[in-house]
Amino acid sequence: MYKKLLCWGALLYALTLPVQAGVVVSINPAASEISEGDSVGFSIDITGLDSSLALSSYELSVGFDPALLHFDSVIFGNQLDLAAQGQNFPSVTTEPGWVHLIEFSFDASTVLLEQQADNFTLANLYFTAIDSGISSLNLSLHSLADSETNLIDANSQNASVSITSAVPLPSGIWLFISGLGLLLRRQRVLQG
Repeated sequence: MYKKLLCWGALLYALTLPVQAGVVVSINPAASEISEGDSVGFSIDITGLDSSLALSSYELSVGFDPALLHFDSVIFGNQLDLAAQGQNFPSVTTEPGWVHLIEFSFDASTVLLEQQADNFTLANLYFTAIDSGISSLNLSLHSLADSETNLIDANSQNASVSITSAVPLPSGIWLFISGLGLLLRRQRVLQG
């Protein structure tokens, strides 16, 4: 009897654990080095899903240096609305140095399992560089759920972007340009 209870207890415990998979959520910059004033995009990608594991919801946050980057906008991916009914209601909230994303799919489990790609982009974040330096982008995974709403255990990968100062024209360039203009004007006068 004791052995039987122990087996049932172990089974129930195993069922409450997150689904174990080689799932990775990463943030990937479109460019690793930009200049002040430039815009840069970062894709948040998920890999490691397969025909037996599909994503139905996620909640995550991206931390960044607000002294170096200004958050502009987000474009969500399309893999949580495969039935194209527009009922997935993605949400974005911000606070200084953080962007929070939440998305739920109302697609049937069978639709997600059959039609969802194994690797795809959850969202694209767009920033403007406002000062020079190196800003890391830290990904915090709060929850990922499969098509049956079981938790998915996943690893995350962060990124960074290097921002260089805009190169100002040297003060002597204006003397050079005005002198070049005078030479060209003199040449025209001599030829005319």
